[in-house]
Amino acid sequence: MKPKHLHFLAYLEQLFIDGRTIFFAIVGIIAFFHLTWWHFFILFFGWLTFETLDFWKRRYWLTEHELVLTSGILRRKWRHLPYQKIQNIHRSQWFFLKPFALEKIAVDSGGQGGERSNQINLPVIPIWVTWVLQQKHQDPDIALSPLLEVVSEKRAAKSSDFDQGLAQKNGDKTLRTKRVEDDADERYETSIKDLFFYALTAPEVLLQFAIVFGFLGHLDDQFHFFRRLSDEVLAQSLLIIGAAFVAFFFILFVFNIIKTIVLYYGFSLTKRDGHLKIQRGLFEVRQLTFAEARIQSVQVEQNIWRYLLGLATIRLRLITDKSGDDEVNRKLPTLLPLIRVKRATRILHRFLPGLVPEENVTIKPDSLYPAWAMARNAVCWLVVISGIGLSFWLKTYTVVIAIFLIVIGGFAGFFKGSVTGATIVKEGEVLVLQSARLFTKKTVYLRWANIQSMTVSQSVWMAFFKKRAHLEVVVRTDDASTEIKTRYLPLPEAKAVYAAYQKAY
Repeated sequence: MKPKHLHFLAYLEQLFIDGRTIFFAIVGIIAFFHLTWWHFFILFFGWLTFETLDFWKRRYWLTEHELVLTSGILRRKWRHLPYQKIQNIHRSQWFFLKPFALEKIAVDSGGQGGERSNQINLPVIPIWVTWVLQQKHQDPDIALSPLLEVVSEKRAAKSSDFDQGLAQKNGDKTLRTKRVEDDADERYETSIKDLFFYALTAPEVLLQFAIVFGFLGHLDDQFHFFRRLSDEVLAQSLLIIGAAFVAFFFILFVFNIIKTIVLYYGFSLTKRDGHLKIQRGLFEVRQLTFAEARIQSVQVEQNIWRYLLGLATIRLRLITDKSGDDEVNRKLPTLLPLIRVKRATRILHRFLPGLVPEENVTIKPDSLYPAWAMARNAVCWLVVISGIGLSFWLKTYTVVIAIFLIVIGGFAGFFKGSVTGATIVKEGEVLVLQSARLFTKKTVYLRWANIQSMTVSQSVWMAFFKKRAHLEVVVRTDDASTEIKTRYLPLPEAKAVYAAYQKAY
């Protein structure tokens, strides 16, 4: 494959992104310098020339063994990414790119340093390039020339069904059998009804209500409009106030439903040849393709509303530089937006049989002590913080707010302690940790091999009187690591988990 320039639309995107930065720089220049029109013309011409040269110097190509990208004007850079080192491939296609068979991709290598150091971004390239790259990623031994022949034939026929063309070419005995998408090993699609309930049970609705309500309160300080309106409404009926709040919540719910459908429309999870593909989006269709071996852990999340309704969201920890691509959760990409807990492990077992058991895992504390201890800790901390705050700002409503936060904190701690626990499944191969934070229950499945380190700790009180211990597990995520803590476990249980971890190595 010969070196290729990016599509012209990538140049326009580059101008738009860099132009925003230049705009604020020009505003700063105007504030401190008095420039004439021809000064601005020279600056604009110089910037446009630089952007054009930068775009022209950026080229990419595929070889038999690696993806190559060159860039830079004064300082040239050559970036080589072998196909075996590719961790994940992120695909993104806006609706206006689809008629031209174009898309954007980001290829992760999963090393230390983040996106800038370990990721190759190719904005606006033909989709056939991504297809060839995925084939080489899944099977680096496959020859490049037959793949390019399939692309050439399909493009001549004005078709983009490259998988079908590759399957037909298998008759030449030059390629191994490849299934087309409809013959995937496993496939799961999320319905509109699931997305609807996902939006209704999203915790950010209450936060949005608080933000908007606070903004309107500050606005009322200036115009006193709502104060006069409330006086008139109170003189008529309290029913109107209730109707206004209901209408306000309705608008927020509609907004979240629209947002969720735009982000997750057509959500599908597909597994084929040991690789998983997540696809979603209405106006911008996004795809994330990764090998099953890149999964560090699976996390089943339930906020308080979904916990009561028996619903859950499934998320992943991946070795990746771009898991923040998920706008809804910027740390853990979504594997399944919403599913009933009773079906969750069964569906996960179909896609990840080596990580998730087929039967539901039930974890319950041995007593109420963890719940009481965590509620006690939360209340004590909030009492201290509230006391310090009230010493500076003592009002009737601040006292009410402090009491409310203390009560909520106590319940949150009690809920966390009531679901905390750990167990070992899959014949001793997988550790399951369960805890909660801010009324969100989290159940994490992870293999011993994906644990970076494990710590068992005790306070003096726990060691001599309660025979309890805290278990802390460090797992790699993005280009760093994260800690998963399970507190107040019975000491024999914590030691058994630690012993199993040592035995695995």
